[in-house]
Amino acid sequence: MIDLKAFLKVLEDNKLKNISVYTVSVGEEEKYIVIASSSSAGQSKNVADLLAEKYDYQEKIEGYSKGEWIVFDFNTIMLHIFLPKVREKYNLDKLYKPMKIYFK
Repeated sequence: MIDLKAFLKVLEDNKLKNISVYTVSVGEEEKYIVIASSSSAGQSKNVADLLAEKYDYQEKIEGYSKGEWIVFDFNTIMLHIFLPKVREKYNLDKLYKPMKIYFK
């Protein structure tokens, strides 16, 4: 299981912005959706590469080729890395808003 606070620190350390965390836990199983913005497709891909290596991610990284919306499923954490215009267009934050939690 990935430590959520450490995971969020990796995202912050790699300059992802507007990081939001939503709980989708069922029963005692903790699950989260994390949504973050990057400044460019290149930055998104760089962070994706780093995460894949750091967490030994063996699955296909959805959206990697374009880098506009990259999705990881780490089982306990579902990560969406968006370019700001794409994040605004699909507005997952609105969908998950009732489940938002705050970390610091």
